[in-house]
Amino acid sequence: MSAGSLHRRFRAELGTTPLAWLTTERVTLACRLIEQGAHGLEAVARRSGLGSGANMRALFKRHLGVSPSAYRVGLAPTADGGQPYR
Repeated sequence: MSAGSLHRRFRAELGTTPLAWLTTERVTLACRLIEQGAHGLEAVARRSGLGSGANMRALFKRHLGVSPSAYRVGLAPTADGGQPYR
């Protein structure tokens, strides 16, 4: 199967490109790792396949609208008893 055929079939089945799907999966994994709290943000970036902290920050801003640090802080209930980001 050619790369073009794979791309077309992937998009037809999942409604997105292979790269967009993979990036979303990696951001989702990074979120889970941040939620677990066992690793620093640079380690989360490496373990999730996002590469560097700088790349992870850019992708979090694009996909979630917040930085990884803000995402981590947003996991805790707010002082006024409000809900976290998720």
